[in-house]
Amino acid sequence: MRIEIHYLPSIEYLSLLLSQEQVQFEVYEHFQKQTYRNRALILGANGIETLTVPIQHVHAGKMLMKDVRIDYGQNWVRIHQGAIQAAYGKAPYFEYFEPYIRSIFAKKIIFLVDLNIEYIELFGRILGRKWNYSLSNSFEIEDKDVFWNYIQAKQDWRERNVYSELAYPQCFGNTFHPNLSVLDLLMNQGRDANLILNQLNKK
Repeated sequence: MRIEIHYLPSIEYLSLLLSQEQVQFEVYEHFQKQTYRNRALILGANGIETLTVPIQHVHAGKMLMKDVRIDYGQNWVRIHQGAIQAAYGKAPYFEYFEPYIRSIFAKKIIFLVDLNIEYIELFGRILGRKWNYSLSNSFEIEDKDVFWNYIQAKQDWRERNVYSELAYPQCFGNTFHPNLSVLDLLMNQGRDANLILNQLNKK
């Protein structure tokens, strides 16, 4: 399966990765704005919040995903850490996982691809899953076993055939908000997140 790399990916995205024996991350595509490549959704006291990683833009316009650099001239790390603290500070597993999240932020990773992979690998370790993945070496999208650009931020997840809503306790409100960043699932369910992800993979 070939797919783009998401930042703090959604439950839908992670369940898709778990359903595949091998994954190839597409890094020779052109970076696309307003996508999950550099944004994620979490649940705060005021509802769903979007966390966006700012990137350094180039005069030439289009950039290959592998070349996209993170803009540390903006104070996004503090903003993201503060939002995660406010959203999940009282979650059952916050104290276990937050230090790992913070340690990755502290590295000040240069490239967006590397940051995203760090978090995907972290989530794999937490869940006891080992990803069998590689990076693309060219942009050759074929119809066979490709999910590139399938999960789009501007499309409702209900229009896709990947994720089915399975509720779990969340920190805020009485209404369940599905398909947020897997960070929401892990902070609230810990390694029991595997139970929900396994059920999703059976659907």
